[in-house]
Amino acid sequence: MKKWLMPCIAVVMYASIMLSAGCIKKAENYQQFAVSFEWQGGGLQSPSPPIVVTNPPAGTAFFRVQMTDLDMTSFDHGGGVVPCTFKNGVATIEAGAIKGYRGPEPPALQRHQYMIKVFALNADQTLVLGEGKAVRRYPQ
Repeated sequence: MKKWLMPCIAVVMYASIMLSAGCIKKAENYQQFAVSFEWQGGGLQSPSPPIVVTNPPAGTAFFRVQMTDLDMTSFDHGGGVVPCTFKNGVATIEAGAIKGYRGPEPPALQRHQYMIKVFALNADQTLVLGEGKAVRRYPQ
């Protein structure tokens, strides 16, 4: 196993636990922003899709991304934390950038709705500056 993999997994798990446990605080000027994505194929092993975040809050250094199957919320599709880089108010999370991601794979002959939710985090990942989400069916 690569030397850097375990520390990265630990950081993602820590951020997820802190966010869900309320240890990460919401900013006073918390804001909503637009998120869009396109599938890169299906199956649990498929790469995370490219995600476009429009007008993330000032001070955003990282994005925490998670995917939920709205038709089977008990299945964990994972997610992760990625650095934020944006130009002209638009940030792009490249395809495959979310290492803890497990792609869409509804049961045979079914279509499910999936939500990708993106949280904007500050530099030390202790403050959530805002969030956005997008929902798409798979298969389309």
